[in-house]
Amino acid sequence: MSDAERAGVVDRTLTADDLDGYLRLRETTFGYPGRSDEVVAAYTARLPGTHGAFVAGELVSVVTRHDFRVFLAGSIVAAGGFGSISTAPEHRRAGHVARLMRASLAEGREAGQGWNLLYPFDAAFYARYGWVSVPTGVLLELQPERLPVGTPRRLRRVEGRAADGLAAAYARAAVGRTFADTRTMGPWDVWEDLDGAPGEGLLRYASDDALVALRLRWVDGEQRMEVLDLAWAGTAGRDAVWGVLAAFRGQVARVRIHVPYDDPVAHDRVRGHAVTGHAGLMARVADVPLALAPLRAVADDDAPLDLPPLHLRVRDRYAPWNDGVWRLEPTPEGTRVTPSRAAPDATLDVRGLALLLSGAGGPADARRAGWAEGCGRSLATVAALSGGRRPYRSLVDAF
Repeated sequence: MSDAERAGVVDRTLTADDLDGYLRLRETTFGYPGRSDEVVAAYTARLPGTHGAFVAGELVSVVTRHDFRVFLAGSIVAAGGFGSISTAPEHRRAGHVARLMRASLAEGREAGQGWNLLYPFDAAFYARYGWVSVPTGVLLELQPERLPVGTPRRLRRVEGRAADGLAAAYARAAVGRTFADTRTMGPWDVWEDLDGAPGEGLLRYASDDALVALRLRWVDGEQRMEVLDLAWAGTAGRDAVWGVLAAFRGQVARVRIHVPYDDPVAHDRVRGHAVTGHAGLMARVADVPLALAPLRAVADDDAPLDLPPLHLRVRDRYAPWNDGVWRLEPTPEGTRVTPSRAAPDATLDVRGLALLLSGAGGPADARRAGWAEGCGRSLATVAALSGGRRPYRSLVDAF
């Protein structure tokens, strides 16, 4: 019998009878008032993916797992995303969330999910359970004159449904980014969010390999622009996106935009223009074989790489099914992963493993954090499986 069971705690998946308690936790934890038909429908749909802890029959803590697909090093993989994590104030610091997340991770593995993502209320809290922060973008607020001029008029205005006009360009661009959502399944349809309604000032532009969606609003007597979504597959697409935004110089006073963290604009403008308080993305390897299997021994242009096999020790106390030595055999078609009793060539904490595979950091970064040790060539082999891709996830894909 577990400690939770001895304390009279029951953990189980929520049912329709638990909806009222689920909504009360939402109101207590996040301060979201109201139970509109839309809210009730959304939370009813989440019940099958929500684990709850009950004390004396009362729902006191919940963890909701969303299911979606993301791009990872040029491949499409199944992933889970934790959201709506909440505990009643009088029941906090009793281990409920840690226990529910582990159960939901295990359930996600059964569904084929090698990764789990979340947006933290406190990154340090989730780091102790194996999640690692992966920078995806910098949220900037600045005058449009401070953005690159670009090349205007290369993107066409998109009328009608966003999915019809933007999806193809998004897919071409997103495949080059790790953790970019495929937008083919998930808790909601992002394309509907980008449809807008007459009078909302929502504009969409696209080419074959780039897109930008923006909203114009009047705030305190001045017109402002919020960039809702952007993507580009290469240099020409990037230049075209900046060209569209530059066309609004003299019309809007300020621009709010989420720029990929590895883009020169983020580097050049972060000082004095970054919006603080923006929650970044955290990622975790939920299952070592599932996370590694789709990763190919190829460069960023898909040229095959000759990567040697290795034995990797993964340390993961929170998810014991990952803890141990694994033999990795990278090929241009994928990576074969099998348990092993051989002496490891290198060792990675599960956070270091996520850092390398996502392209968010390299072996030296993992070593400095205390998450890597052993053969540098073996660690470099693991890092090469990222395919040179780095994380980026649009704000409209937040869950």
